[in-house]
Amino acid sequence: MGHTSGCALLLCALLLACAGLSDGRQLYQAPLTPLQKVQAGYFNNTALFAHMREFASRCSSIARLTQIGKSVKGEPLLVLELSNKPGQEEAKPNFIYIANMHGTEPGGRQLLLTLAEWLCASYPKDATAQRIIDGMHLYLMPTMNPDGYTEDLYENINFVNLNRDFPDPVQRKGKGLTASGKEQPETTAVMNFFLSRPFTAAANMHEGAFVANYPYDGTPSGNTAYNPTPDDGTFRFLARTYASRHVMMANSTEFPGGITNGAAWYPIYGGMQDWTYLSTGTFQITLELWDIKGTAPPRTLWAQNRAPMTQYALWSTLGGLRGSVRRRGTLAPLEARITVGASSTVTRTTKRFGDFYRPLAPSNTPYLVRVAVPALNWTQSFNVTVPYTGRGALLNVIVP
Repeated sequence: MGHTSGCALLLCALLLACAGLSDGRQLYQAPLTPLQKVQAGYFNNTALFAHMREFASRCSSIARLTQIGKSVKGEPLLVLELSNKPGQEEAKPNFIYIANMHGTEPGGRQLLLTLAEWLCASYPKDATAQRIIDGMHLYLMPTMNPDGYTEDLYENINFVNLNRDFPDPVQRKGKGLTASGKEQPETTAVMNFFLSRPFTAAANMHEGAFVANYPYDGTPSGNTAYNPTPDDGTFRFLARTYASRHVMMANSTEFPGGITNGAAWYPIYGGMQDWTYLSTGTFQITLELWDIKGTAPPRTLWAQNRAPMTQYALWSTLGGLRGSVRRRGTLAPLEARITVGASSTVTRTTKRFGDFYRPLAPSNTPYLVRVAVPALNWTQSFNVTVPYTGRGALLNVIVP
């Protein structure tokens, strides 16, 4: 063999090796990006918590990690807050996604981590990411039931279904919706978190179907029947906001339009969405994101839910009615109560800023909005039209 031929063969072998073709092995593979990593498979609890802590450090300009409690077995219940001013109280709405309430429904774990990574990577170059980060405080709780996930239990480790564990208006029979003291630690932590700040809207991620479910979940009779809230039109709109952007929900043959009233599907009692709505005024819906539990590929989940997740958060917080109530002259914030039409739902202004946020469906017909300041014995009504643009209606009230 001549020198030239030997060099040519050596060069060929080197090129094949570098290409990973000489023996079927890849010599070099670029490391996964954080966004790719959270879509590559499901994290166990140790990896999940470690990733959330690392994310909060890596994306610290827009992220803050909070522990709101512990599970029965002592696992931390962690929540990521995403905002351009994380940890600061501002005149902005609060929104939360909660996942893995049932241990055998893990899809939301990776989905919420993916949403967080996308927001960190996309802000501020993407307009949607920028509007979310700059316009609200977004909270993400990837697992409410870490013990159930580890033990492959639908319930928590005490065999309690956490979506039957909240104080229920039918079960309590006029005794109110405050904690009974018998709730599970995971339930208590979530209840306290909802009561700790004014959440405008929320969604709870489940698996077992493709549908967006809205309150009420139960009926006084216990029979399956449509049981609307006083804000049924707004809830139906919010559910459609998600479902219409989700390919499987939008094309559902089981649920027209991909939405259902909870009690019309099957009644439950002690559910989270009824409690948050009645106790805190939070407009929460339940999302069934995959038909066969525990089998959803994270990449597919993200592809199907990216647009619905971002748009639902925006429309539910900034697409309805928002504004402030202040005193003439000093512009001091006032504690006011806002009600709309015949609905019994009361939206309250914040003490520090006097701001408020109230989900409402767009309509060409004006809503009758009543603003009351009990301390001043002052009430006034306004006609407000909510546009179809997603930008909402603004009502800033100056009280004499």
